[in-house]
Amino acid sequence: MRETIFKGAMLCAVFITTQTAQAQVAEVRGGLTEFDERSLNIKGLTSGQANENSAAVNAEVIFEEPKILKWALSPQPYINGTLNLDGNTSFGGAGLLWRQNLGKKFYADFAFGGVIHDGTKDILFSDIANEITADNANDIFAEIDRRFETEIEFGSRLLFREQVTLGMRVNDSWATEVFYEHLSNARLSENGENDGVNNLGVKVARKF
Repeated sequence: MRETIFKGAMLCAVFITTQTAQAQVAEVRGGLTEFDERSLNIKGLTSGQANENSAAVNAEVIFEEPKILKWALSPQPYINGTLNLDGNTSFGGAGLLWRQNLGKKFYADFAFGGVIHDGTKDILFSDIANEITADNANDIFAEIDRRFETEIEFGSRLLFREQVTLGMRVNDSWATEVFYEHLSNARLSENGENDGVNNLGVKVARKF
């Protein structure tokens, strides 16, 4: 039941975005991400014990507000992707973004959506146990410890994504941004695993 609810919410976010993707592109932005950032972990959004702290590049396309979403305070659909430069978890997805102007120069965004990632879903003892022999038992246990120390166990291939962004307009066409994002399955995976991850980064935005 939890998995059905989770997948339904994710598919809804992707459907809304794909249905409005024919709208005019409003903004393209890209930048650098510190993946699995630890120093700014927020209580309740902390990641697990695994450490995938690494560098990544991110890119995002934001569309104009579609009329069919006026009832939801006119959010902007987006598609995004992050490529990990150190071989750790990469992901891509879609969702909706709400923007609030803070005077003429500054603005704040809140984005919510879903992503698909290529990182670790589950670390299963049964899979590792199949590789154990009398000759490599010690090595296998060392491998188990290593994986739990260096891999995030997301619990699901599909994850929710929340992002908060603070932007500063340089001129009518360009802006710089800092953002903080959280990825997790909201404890909706069947096995209960939900390490999650927090990321911090900067972007340059080109507005059209």
